[in-house]
Amino acid sequence: MLKTKYLSFEFTIALLMICFCSSDSFGYIDPSSGYILWQVLFGAVVGILFFAKRIWSFLKNFFTASKPTDSSTS
Repeated sequence: MLKTKYLSFEFTIALLMICFCSSDSFGYIDPSSGYILWQVLFGAVVGILFFAKRIWSFLKNFFTASKPTDSSTS
């Protein structure tokens, strides 16, 4: 247990040093990166809507009373 707390403390110190002691970096952001973000967001929205439609369909079919079918014919 003591070793885990010690490793957690070391990790916290290392993370703080990386965040506060880093120098400025100048990088190029590709213009297509924004389109990738839009594509991910669009895919997530479509996936959520599809999932909601499946849940709605399941609940609607579960709560609607189905008429019993008469298998005997005259």
